[in-house]
Amino acid sequence: MNDELPDYAALERALGRVENDVSAAEIHGVCCGMLVVDQASSQDVWLGHVLQGDPQNFHFQEVRTLLRQLFIVTRQQMNDSGMGFELFLPDDDDLEAQVEAMQEWCQGFSYGLAAAGIRDMKKLPTDSREWAEDVVRIGSSGELDLDNEEESENALAEILEYLRVGVLMMVEEMQPMKAAPQVH
Repeated sequence: MNDELPDYAALERALGRVENDVSAAEIHGVCCGMLVVDQASSQDVWLGHVLQGDPQNFHFQEVRTLLRQLFIVTRQQMNDSGMGFELFLPDDDDLEAQVEAMQEWCQGFSYGLAAAGIRDMKKLPTDSREWAEDVVRIGSSGELDLDNEEESENALAEILEYLRVGVLMMVEEMQPMKAAPQVH
C-alpha cells in the first residue's frame, strides 16, 4: 500500500463516477473525526458512513481502493512522530475551492466525532473540546470574504495550520502515546 495520500482530483473524479455527493475533503474529515477518538476505528465502519453503492461495480471498487489508501495513510500520519499529518484538500491554486473544501472537512470532522460516539462535546478534554467547537464554527461559517486575495490566502493558511495541529493535539489528548518503560 502506498504511504502517500491519493490524488485529491482523482478521488473527486472517482467519487463522481459513483454519484457520491460527499466531497473527498468531507470524507477525510469523517475519517479524522473517527480516528482522533479511536485509532482502532474500523475502516469498514468508516466506509459505511462515507460510501454507498454496489460493491460489485468497477467504479465503486475503484473508489473503495482509493478510500482505503486515504484511511491507512491518514492513520499513519496521525501517529507520525514528525507531525506529518496533512488535511486532504484540493491544490492551493484555487482559493475559493480550498475554502469550501476546508469547511466541508470541518463538517465531516464533526460528523466523524459523532460517528465515533462523541455525543456531548462537554465530555471531551478541555483543549480538545474548545478546538472541536472551533471546528464546528468553521464548518458552519458560511461564505467567507475573499476580496483581498493575499490576506485571504494568509488567513486560510493560518486556519489550515490551526486545524492540522489541532488534530494532532486531539489525538494526543484522546489517546496519549504510552511512554516506553524505564529500565533501571
